[in-house]
Amino acid sequence: MKKLSIIILALIVAAGVYAQNVKLGWVNTDRVLVDSNEAAEIARLFQLDRQNWSNQIRALDEEIKQMERDFEIRRLSISEANKRELQGQITSKKEEAGRLLEEYFGENGRAEQRYRELIDPLTKKIHDIITKIAEDEKYTMILDVSMGVVLYAAPSIDLTEQILQELNKDTIQPGEDADKTIPGMEESKDPFADKPMEGFGGFTDDFGGDEKFEDKKP
Repeated sequence: MKKLSIIILALIVAAGVYAQNVKLGWVNTDRVLVDSNEAAEIARLFQLDRQNWSNQIRALDEEIKQMERDFEIRRLSISEANKRELQGQITSKKEEAGRLLEEYFGENGRAEQRYRELIDPLTKKIHDIITKIAEDEKYTMILDVSMGVVLYAAPSIDLTEQILQELNKDTIQPGEDADKTIPGMEESKDPFADKPMEGFGGFTDDFGGDEKFEDKKP
């Protein structure tokens, strides 16, 4: 961040000396991502996969609870050997659920990989469009105001709408009921909730990875 600020400051100074040779523009990439026609489809596909994984884990969780209820009902009428056997089965099932939770929603798990698989082509496409506009229209630098380092930018050099038009020209705008929420642009989500996630770019949330299947002794 500091390095980028220094570069921007250097360009502003250069613009004062060589104004005729410097052309700056800015883009709000957050808006581009949310308003692109491909955003809703990305969100839909990712939500389907994530819901499927969450349902698998939820089913295991319900199975564990049922096993624990059955154990409580039978514990007074079975031998110590049978108690240990049933407790071992419950522990094994909890370990299975924990492994599955980590596989799907842990660091670099299947959810994170799927998210990247879906979002990376769109971010590359946006980058390529920005690069083409910069080269075709001879921009010295195009800044991203969504990064929070631009203190002021004149609306006259805002290229966001131009980039959106180029990005959306070969796609159909989703209907009003379509979910245009890009995964990773909002609040964090645990695998059993219906709230969106945060951390676009850095993919900072853990997809509910902190959820634990604690070994509760019956």
